[in-house]
Amino acid sequence: MTELYAFALALVLIFAAVMVHYEALRLLSAGQAAKALSPQLKILLVIFGLIIAHVVEAGLFAVGYWVGDRLLNLGAFVGVSAMTASQLFFFSIETFTTQGVGDVYPVGALRLIASLEPLAGLILIGWSGSFTFLAMGLDWRLERKTKA
Repeated sequence: MTELYAFALALVLIFAAVMVHYEALRLLSAGQAAKALSPQLKILLVIFGLIIAHVVEAGLFAVGYWVGDRLLNLGAFVGVSAMTASQLFFFSIETFTTQGVGDVYPVGALRLIASLEPLAGLILIGWSGSFTFLAMGLDWRLERKTKA
């Protein structure tokens, strides 16, 4: 039964992360349409906006780990006596980006969340890469047309 709760929590976290990402891309896309910004500034806005979005998304998973560990008793973390907020965040960032240092790892049903977070992270990072590619291509095409 704890695996079912962990799966449900993971789905909620993935849904929340996707929605954060969607809204971030929507806002960044609107920023791309701003005529007052230079192409260079638009790309910097995209890059830093995406970094912020990914940090927020990993933060959502960190909160999810806290809920799973402290409120739902879905498992625990091995490697530390008690996970602090910053340790949960660092663990989540490492998991989201698939870095996975391995000094701290979950046991019990929390492993399911830690197994699904990298899947979501890879998809969202790929989405960011494709958005950045499109934004850069658009700005570079427009810049070439204005110079010609």
